Amino acid sequence: MRRRLQKGFTLLEVMVAVAVMSMGIVGALQLFSGSLRLAGEADRQTRAMVLGRSLIDEALWRSILEEGTQTGQEGEYTWTVTTRPIQRELVGMTESLDDLTEQAGELGLWEIVAEVTWLGPVGEKTIVLETARIGEEQL
Repeated sequence: MRRRLQKGFTLLEVMVAVAVMSMGIVGALQLFSGSLRLAGEADRQTRAMVLGRSLIDEALWRSILEEGTQTGQEGEYTWTVTTRPIQRELVGMTESLDDLTEQAGELGLWEIVAEVTWLGPVGEKTIVLETARIGEEQL
């Protein structure tokens, strides 16, 4: 009996090769979808940070600071800006509470807090930015 030389692949070999290739393609697609999701979340977080920074800058550039809270909405983001004077503290051993009398036109330290909130893929996300500024005390 004479043997024929076999050329090509058997059906079983082709099916195994297709199965292995499809597993590799599915794995690559899952990696791409995960990285796209992370990139989208990083973009939302960056936009929230830029919004918070612009709210802080707006408060820093005001000529007169007033104690209070402002809220608003910008697209998918909800924000709150709180401005309040920071209470002075005694700084030396020789000072007493009587030394802390307030005078008109006196400069004091103000705290400005911007909070930006948005809905992320796994729940609510929040960024809080804080700064301080010197401004005229209100009596």
